[in-house]
Amino acid sequence: MRATHVDAPILDSKITLDHSMIYTLQDMIVRIRPQKMMFLKTTHVPWYLERFNQGRLICHSSLLNLDCIINILEFLDNDPATLFACALVNREWCKIAMCILWRDSWRYKKSFQLPGNKKIQMISIFLESLPQYNLNTIERKIGISIVSRKTLLNYAKFVRYIRIRSLEWHLTKWVQHNAGYYISEESSDLRKKVTIISQVLLEHILRSTPTIYGLNVNSENYTSGSLTSAIRNVPNAKISLANVKIFTFGKIWTTMPNLFETLSTICYKINTLEICPSQDIKYTARLISNQMNIISLTLVDTPLNRHETKNEAYTWDNEIFIALLYKAKTITRITLKNIHLSLKELNYFENLEELYITNYVGDITQKYFQDLSEISLRKLKKFFIISLFSEICLKSLCKFIKNSNELTHLKIQGRKLHDPDYSITWINSLAKNNRNLVSYEGPIGSNDIVALWIFLDSCKSLQKLHFQCNKYNSFTSNKNLKSFDNILREITRKKPAVLRKLTVGKGWTISCKGVENFIKCRKNLSVPIRFEWDSHTVIIGNINELTTKYCGVIN
Repeated sequence: MRATHVDAPILDSKITLDHSMIYTLQDMIVRIRPQKMMFLKTTHVPWYLERFNQGRLICHSSLLNLDCIINILEFLDNDPATLFACALVNREWCKIAMCILWRDSWRYKKSFQLPGNKKIQMISIFLESLPQYNLNTIERKIGISIVSRKTLLNYAKFVRYIRIRSLEWHLTKWVQHNAGYYISEESSDLRKKVTIISQVLLEHILRSTPTIYGLNVNSENYTSGSLTSAIRNVPNAKISLANVKIFTFGKIWTTMPNLFETLSTICYKINTLEICPSQDIKYTARLISNQMNIISLTLVDTPLNRHETKNEAYTWDNEIFIALLYKAKTITRITLKNIHLSLKELNYFENLEELYITNYVGDITQKYFQDLSEISLRKLKKFFIISLFSEICLKSLCKFIKNSNELTHLKIQGRKLHDPDYSITWINSLAKNNRNLVSYEGPIGSNDIVALWIFLDSCKSLQKLHFQCNKYNSFTSNKNLKSFDNILREITRKKPAVLRKLTVGKGWTISCKGVENFIKCRKNLSVPIRFEWDSHTVIIGNINELTTKYCGVIN
C-alpha cells in the first residue's frame, strides 16, 4: 500500500491516568529507552519533573506510585527489548517488567536467537533455569547437555499463557542448534526430542505458576500428547488451570488425546473460546456446557480437518452446536472461519454485538446470504464478511443491515459483487439505517455521488473509509478500472472533520491532481488523516513530483 499521512500525537486508550506527568514519562520510555533515563537533558521534560545535578536530569521512580508504573510498563507489552531495558532501572521496575515479559513469552515469534546474538534468548533461559533433576532427564533421554544456571527469578512462576505451537517452534530451533549435527525439521528424531523437552518444560511450568489465564493448543502432530500428560503428572495443574479464560483450539492437524476430556473437569471460567467443531465432539460439547460465561466464540475449520468437500456444511444437530445454543444469551462475539453453517439460528444470540464471517477455502453460497437477510440482531455493532472466492449479494446484506441499526464497524469484501448495480441502494440504506457508523470498508460505484453525499452527511462519526469499486472482480484489467476522482472530489468538498483514514481499494484509477486537492483540503482543516491506495491502483500523473512537493506529508 502507498500512503500519505499527517502526523499527530495520539495517546493510547490503555493509558487512562489523570496527570500529564504520566504521559510524559510514557513517551520518554518508548522513545528514549529506560537505560538512558537516569541522565537526560533537562529540555526533554517539563519543569515539574526536573531535578538538576550539574545541568543534567535525574529521574526517580519514587515520583510515581505503583499503579502508574504498572500502567506505563503495560504500554510496552509488545516491546520485549524495551521491557528488558526497563528491568535495569531499579528493583521495583524489574519485578513489574519481568512479570509482563514472561507471562506470555512465547508469543514473541522471533525471540529465539543464537547465543552469539545479543537479542532475547527466552527459551534458552527457560531451559537453563530448570531444576537439575529435569536437566538430567533431558540429557539422559535426548543426549543434549544443558548447564544449569542460578537465576534471581523463577521465570516459570510468571507464566500466565501457554502457546503449544509457538513452544514447539522455539524448541525445534533450540534442538537444531544444540544437537551438534544437522537435523531436518521432518526428522522423527527431532520430533521425539522436542516432545520430551516440551513435556518436561510444561510440567515445570504447571508446578510453578499459580494460575494460567490463556491456553493456545494449536499444534503439530508430534507434541499432541505433551500437554495432556503434563496435566496428569502434575497435581497442581488442576488448580493453575481452573482460571483459564482464553482457550484456543483451531486450525489443528490432529486430535489432542483426551485433552477435552481432561479440561472439561477442570475449566469452568472460559470466556473466550476458539474450537474446531469436528474435534472430539462429545467432550468439546461437555467443556462448553460446563462454562459459566462464554462471551467470545470462534469456530474454525479447514477441509484438512474434516477431509470433506467445501460444499458440505455443519448442522445444528451437532452436540457442540446444541451446547452453544444453551449459552446463546451470554455470547456477544461470534467468529466463523471457513464454517459452512445455517445462520438462521443466530437469532437465538440476541445479545450479539460482533459477528465476523471469513472464508478463505471455498465459496459461500447465495443461500448463506439469504439466511443473513432473515436474521435480526438489534444489538450488533461490528459486522465483517470476507471471502476470497464468493460473490457478495448486496441485496441480501441490505436487509440484514437494516435490522442492525446500531452498527459502528462494517466490512464487506469478496471476489466480486453478485449485484453491482445495487450499490446506490446499498449506500443509501447505510445512510438511512446506520448513522452510528465509525468505520466502513466496502463497495461503492464511481457514479454514486449523490448517495455518497447523503452518506457522509448522515454518518457524522465516520473515522475510517475504505472504498472498493462495485464493478471490480479478480479478472478486471487495467482498461476496465473506474476513476476514483469523483468520489475523492466529493469527500474533499464535504470535508468530514472526524475522518482519520481514507483507503482507495481495488478496482480504481486515481489522478495526482485529485490527490493534491484532497491533501490541501486536509492541511487547511489541520486535521490528521492517513491516505492509502491499493498496490494495483493506477496512478495518473507524476506521484514522485507530488511526493517531493509535499515532503513530510506524503510517504
